[in-house]
Order: sequence, then structure tokens, then C-alpha cells
Amino acid sequence: MAMVKQLPLRAEIPAERTWNRSDVYPSDEAWEVALSMASAGVPALGRFRGRLSTSAATLLEALRTRDEWQALVWRIRWYPAMGVKTDATDGVAADRHQRALALIARVDEALAYLDPELLTIDPAHFAALRAEEPELGVYAHAIDQLRRRATHVRSAEVEAVIAAAEDLATSPYETYKALVNGELRFGDVWGVVGGEVALNQGTIHTLVRRPERATRAAAWAAYADGHLALRGTLAGLLGAAFKRDTFYARARGYPSALDGALDGAALPRAVFDNLMQTSRRCLPLWHRYFEIKRRALGVQALCSYDLEAPLAHTQRTIPYDEAREILLAAVVPLGDEYTGTLRRGLYEERWVDWAANAGKAGGAEQSGAYGLHPFVLTTYADNLLSVSVLAHELGHAMHAYYCDAAQPPIYDAGHCADYLAETASTFGQALLRAHLLNTHAADPDFQLEVHDEAFTYFQRYLLLMPLLARLEMESHERIERGDGLSADWLGGRTLALLGEAYGPAVELDPARDGILWAQFSHLYLNFYTYQYALGIAAATTLAGDVLREGEPAAARYIAFLKAGDSIDPLDAWRLAGVDMATPEPVERAYAALAAMVDRLETIMDAKPPLAEPPL
Repeated sequence: MAMVKQLPLRAEIPAERTWNRSDVYPSDEAWEVALSMASAGVPALGRFRGRLSTSAATLLEALRTRDEWQALVWRIRWYPAMGVKTDATDGVAADRHQRALALIARVDEALAYLDPELLTIDPAHFAALRAEEPELGVYAHAIDQLRRRATHVRSAEVEAVIAAAEDLATSPYETYKALVNGELRFGDVWGVVGGEVALNQGTIHTLVRRPERATRAAAWAAYADGHLALRGTLAGLLGAAFKRDTFYARARGYPSALDGALDGAALPRAVFDNLMQTSRRCLPLWHRYFEIKRRALGVQALCSYDLEAPLAHTQRTIPYDEAREILLAAVVPLGDEYTGTLRRGLYEERWVDWAANAGKAGGAEQSGAYGLHPFVLTTYADNLLSVSVLAHELGHAMHAYYCDAAQPPIYDAGHCADYLAETASTFGQALLRAHLLNTHAADPDFQLEVHDEAFTYFQRYLLLMPLLARLEMESHERIERGDGLSADWLGGRTLALLGEAYGPAVELDPARDGILWAQFSHLYLNFYTYQYALGIAAATTLAGDVLREGEPAAARYIAFLKAGDSIDPLDAWRLAGVDMATPEPVERAYAALAAMVDRLETIMDAKPPLAEPPL
């Protein structure tokens, strides 16, 4: 058997498969000029200190200056980040990215006096200033939110120290990404897909969904073994990130990192607790699903490399050009403006970097900066899963587009609670699923393939992400009480949680399953994981409303996208038509999952097992 073909270098990728970096800065030289000018302007940012309440004009100028600078430095940061994300071996981009992060820390430090000083302005005086200068009304909600967090805002001096620590605080995450995307090496994988696909961060999810069990097993094992070889280093990096979270929580007077994260996200603890309790209560539903899958695959026990195995007997090839048209057809219920904007992004403005190349970051994401069109990173693989990933990230992109077009920088998509962003992304996948099921009703194999896709994401968001949130909670608690966070503890705890989640149908490999904690960059983003589960719960309700009601529900959803951070997050959800302060939406998401499990069992009972050969 021949060894798999190596991925092309970034320089070998056709331009039409990549982002257009000149949409951010026309050249590296222009970026250097922007960085230099910004660096020279930082000292002047202190000119408003002690003067915010002296006049309405001064207060408005100070707030607008902060907005302008935050948009500027994130644009400066995004240009080299595009290089780092698409080629982790690009040392020049990595150096520029570090310089940009250092600038952001300097700017945040220089502006750190603003929030403490804003809190000294009496509400009555602010009302008088607002009457004098009506444009200050734009900032009323932001200042109300600041007052809500007043007990956790420190003095100007302490805020400056916290801001100065940001450059250091990013080190664990930046080092992790450089390590796993650029330096981590996997063993040779033989005979994978006829030698057509190489194993890396961008292709692992395609490989573990291949119909050939030997392919899945080889790719999964090599991927796990690559991380196992660096388990001590990766545990050290994750432990440093959790210590960072604990430092920030204590610096701001929160009892725990979780409390700080929930308060920062404006999420009541009861909503989080309900999600976690419901996810644990519904584990038997997942056990049932895995048992159905075990029988369908014709194996004595499922292994982790079987969990995303396709149940459809055939797998449709979907080239990127076809994927674009499918996605445009799927969003038709949202109206001509939405569809036309998305078409422009997909065909004219090169929003999506979809090539597979060496050094490219794994997973997918949408990013950018205020004043720019959205940018989507993915590795497209001509299959339905890739179409779904693209739908997810374009949901983020359209959220950013509508929000940034409607709101000033203070309320842009980057300031939104992440669970709102994950609502928009999973909403895109829900519309895609409904479109495919409706347009391929006479194709039972493709219908089953769509069910495979749905279970992949429900499994990721309603099972795995709450599980990782539990791991985060327990890990932070260890850090907060002064205990260590070793690779052995992380592996053992991950293994125990997986055993509880998967149930008796799944046979675990202690070492390789236990290293799962090292494969999720989400853990470096203080309590991000649970937000996927809230997002899919909200999106399940909202997409159903749009498909059932049509234009009225679509208009509510567009209003939600436009609202950004200009209203409280729970109110933004209510604007769209879902009340996440109640347990009902999460319960409805699990009810939708139960209905899918019922349909799957009916389908599979009518089909012979795939009868995969033993390894």
C-alpha cells in the first residue's frame, strides 16, 4: 500500500480558494505603516483622563475614540492572523501577529481608565449630558451594562495592570495553536482513501467519517497518538490557561472563573445549571442512539472511531461550487436581501478560505474586524459534512454582517455573547437540513446521509460540549483550590466522563480516548463550550418558526441579527422569538433529538446491517 499523498503548501493554492488579504490591507508594507502609526498614537489615548464628566462633547469624543481604536487594532491584528491561521509555519506572519497582540494590550492598558471613570459619573449627571448631546444616547445601554458589573470593575490603576497582562495571558492559547497546527506530527497513515487525503488538523473529521472502518481506525489512532506524544506539554498549556481564568476572576472579585464567565456573558446561573442538568438527565437517550448505531454497523462494540461513521450506504460527492448553490437555496426563507448578500460574499468578495493545505488550522471559524466583510476559514472536502460546516460558519458571517451594518462598534458582533453567535451558526445548519430533506424526499440514502450529519452536530453540541463544560468546571475548581492539573488527571477524568456519556455500547481506549481534552482549542476560551448547546437549542426553535411561519418569523430573526449587543442577550433571543430563561427550549432540542432517534431506528430496522469487516 502506498503512503498518503502530502498536502500542498500554502503557496501552491489557487487564489480563488483563499481569502483576499488585500481587503484588509493592500500590502504588507501598508500593514507595517498602520501598525507604526497606531503605536505612535497610543500615548495620546490618555488625554481624556479625569475629564470625562466635564462636558458632553468631551465624553462623546472619548467614547468614540475608544470605539475607533478598538476597531483599528483588531483590523491590524486580523491581517497577520489570516496568515497564521492558514499556515502555522509562516514565521513572518507569526511575528507580525505577536506584534499586533502586543499593540492591543498597550491600547487596552492606555484606555483602562475609562470604565472606572465612567462609573464615577452620577446617573443624573449622565442624563444631563445626554440631554445636551443626544448622540450620547447610543452609549446608554453600554453604560447600563457597565453599572451592572460595577462591583467587578477595579480602580484605573488595577484595570491598567489587568490590561497590561493581556499580552501574557494570550500566550497559552497562541502557543497551543502554533504547536498543534504547525509542529505536531502524526504517524504515517497507510491506505487512507486510496492515498488521496493526508491526515492533519483540517482533514481528521473527514477521515473519521469514512465508510471504511480500517481508515477511520487508522486516522483516529494516529491523530490521538500525535497528541499523546505531547501530553505533558499540552497539559501544561491548558493548566496555564485555566490559571489565567482564575487570576482574572479573582482580580475582579468573582468567587470562581465560572461566575466571572457567566457574568461577562450576562447569563443567569439558572440557565447554565438547567442546561447541565438536562444534558445529564438525557444521557440514556444517547445510550439508545449508540446502541442503534452499533447494531446498524454490525459490530460487537462501537469504538470512538465509529461514532461519526456514516450509516448511509452511499456518500454523495458535493463539489464546492454545488455547495454554494445548495446553501443559497437553503436560506431563501430569509428573503432576497439575505440571499443576495450571501451570494455576493460567496462569489464576489471571497469570504471563504476553503483550501486544504499544510499548516492550516483545524476546525473552522468566522472572524474579521468591524468595518470589514466577514471572513470564513474551513477545509472543504466535497462532502455533506463540509457543506454543513460551511453553513455553520456562514451563519456566523451573516450575523456579523447584519450586526455590524446596523450597530456602532460598541455593539458589534465581536461584543455579542457567544451563545448568540452560536445560535446564528447552528440556525444555518438547521435551514440546510430542512432544505435537503425536503428536496431529496425520494432519495432514502441521501435522507439517511442528512440524518448522519444531524446526529454529528447534535452529538457534538448537545453531548460533547456539555461534557467538556463539566471538565472545565472540575479543572477550574482544582486550580482554584490550589491543586495541580496533570495530564494523568485530565486523561482519567475525560475517560470517566466519556464512559458516562457513551454508555455500554461504546468500548473505550483508555489512552486514546483520554487524550480528547487536548484536541479542543475551545477549552482555552474560558467556558465557551456550553454556549454551543444553548445555541443549538435556540436555533432548533427559531428555524422551526421560520419554516412554519415564513416572513414574520424571518423578520424577527433578521432583527435578532441586527440587534447585536445593543440589548441584553436574553432580550435578543426574545426578539427572535425564543425565551431561553425558561427550560423549554433546551427540552425542545432534546425532544427533536429523540424524534430523530426514533426515525433512525425505524429506518435502520428496515435495512440490513452494514456488516463492516473486523479490523
